[in-house]
Amino acid sequence: MRTENGIPIDIEAMEKLLTQGDMITIGFTLFPLRLLVDTRTNETDGQWVGLVEPVASVQERYLWLGRHRGSFGSPQAFSFFIWPGTVRGLIDRDLLRALRHRLSPGACEALDTALDQALELERQAIADAVRGTEAWPAIWQA
Repeated sequence: MRTENGIPIDIEAMEKLLTQGDMITIGFTLFPLRLLVDTRTNETDGQWVGLVEPVASVQERYLWLGRHRGSFGSPQAFSFFIWPGTVRGLIDRDLLRALRHRLSPGACEALDTALDQALELERQAIADAVRGTEAWPAIWQA
């Protein structure tokens, strides 16, 4: 399979990652926030899904987890990848279905909310690129 921009994607590898990872982080190409999914649960805390700021290293993410998900130890499997296509393409192709099957109804709702926010961030980044901003200088501004 290929994304909208022609980059080939190994769907089997992606589905394996989405079905096995305790902690999954997905980066996007047009904005810095990451989609973080923590599939772990315990007697007091459920699964967690949301957009988070990027960090410089895995160690920084572990520190973040200690602050925000302190009732858990380190995840057994931590996965990170950059999605090379659009958020819309990820949603329209239902490429997160393997992950959705693992999530509670509340976590699925949080995933939908995070994806809606990601769509808006992507839309804004594209609009900024067309208009030209400090982050996205237009050719005629250079």
